[in-house]
Amino acid sequence: MEENSNSNELSLSESAKDHLETAGNWVYVMSLIGMAIIVYGIFSFFYDYINVPKLDDVPTGGGVGFYMIMSIFPLLLPILLVTVVICFFPLYYLYKFSSNVRMAFRDDDSEALENSFRYLKLHYKSIGILILIYVAYLLVIRIIF
Repeated sequence: MEENSNSNELSLSESAKDHLETAGNWVYVMSLIGMAIIVYGIFSFFYDYINVPKLDDVPTGGGVGFYMIMSIFPLLLPILLVTVVICFFPLYYLYKFSSNVRMAFRDDDSEALENSFRYLKLHYKSIGILILIYVAYLLVIRIIF
């Protein structure tokens, strides 16, 4: 009777492979949609910033409101950049997870599957860090105010 004590390999059944491949395809779509939303937000911000000076030409617009908007937009740019960076990395890790899962099953490559799980770990780690930062922020706001 042979013992298989040195085996560190984990085999996946066909059903598990199918589930993982389906999840990889859906995650690919979700990450692309998320990145498209981020790009749309950036473009709409700059489009609004470019079109703000046209508010001065309308009969009821302009005046104090125009100057207030022009002074607020540069203050919003750092907030936009921080938000984009915060949202980009979890989506990037999801994209890398899905592309590696798809490559692993297309080429039957176990190293690509291992990399995909590394990116999935990074995704969950980044989401966990963001949640901890948000909870700490809420606690600080509660203590201060």
